[in-house]
Amino acid sequence: MRDRVTFCIKTIHRPHCCATLVRSIYEHCGDDRPLIYVLDDGKPELRFSQTCPDEAAMVDRLIETEYDIGLSAGRNRLVEAAQTRMVIFSDDDHVVGPQTRLNDLVRKFESSRLDLLATLSKQPHRPNPDGTPRLLNSSGGVLHIPRGEYRRIGDIAECAFVCNCFVAHRDILQAVRWDENLKVDEHWDFFWRAKIAGVRVGVAMDHVFPHIHVDPPAYQRHRPVFLRTALRKHGLRKVLWK
Repeated sequence: MRDRVTFCIKTIHRPHCCATLVRSIYEHCGDDRPLIYVLDDGKPELRFSQTCPDEAAMVDRLIETEYDIGLSAGRNRLVEAAQTRMVIFSDDDHVVGPQTRLNDLVRKFESSRLDLLATLSKQPHRPNPDGTPRLLNSSGGVLHIPRGEYRRIGDIAECAFVCNCFVAHRDILQAVRWDENLKVDEHWDFFWRAKIAGVRVGVAMDHVFPHIHVDPPAYQRHRPVFLRTALRKHGLRKVLWK
């Protein structure tokens, strides 16, 4: 898979999570694993390379940037750095598990008509997975993101909005890009613009990335200024997840 796929991990202040994810790729993919690229924009004392040097040595490329360039800029740089025609993204607090079946996911994606194919995401204490397919619709200054799908082909639900665990064509991600003005609240903005651009999105309903959520220390996740920026950009008043 290394000649076709790069697994991209944007990380900040969760070095042990990143290490667990890297080890899980090796464990479940073996010699048929993708290339692994990691971008770390954390503070020096919380860097992946400093805290987990053994796992950092297992990746194919480690990119360290200035502090807090943001999710969007980090993902864009990973896409630019990758040379393969497909890339995989997941948040750094996910892992590859038995239900992920990463190699099968890539083969399924290659045989589909989609531009981006996501999996479900499952936290161990929750009975049901996250990342079920959703739609995107705007009316009256409100962006609605309800559960739903356009059609089902086998186990693939075609939709408009998915979770952060997916395989995609690199050139599509390069064309849409994440908005680097949005360090957070970038996810719905990306998929709203992807829908407008005609990107074909789906969820492989029988593939799951386990999610072991950890709040990064010394990192401010909730920053309303970026939500206001995204809303203003699209002429919206609010986002409703229903």
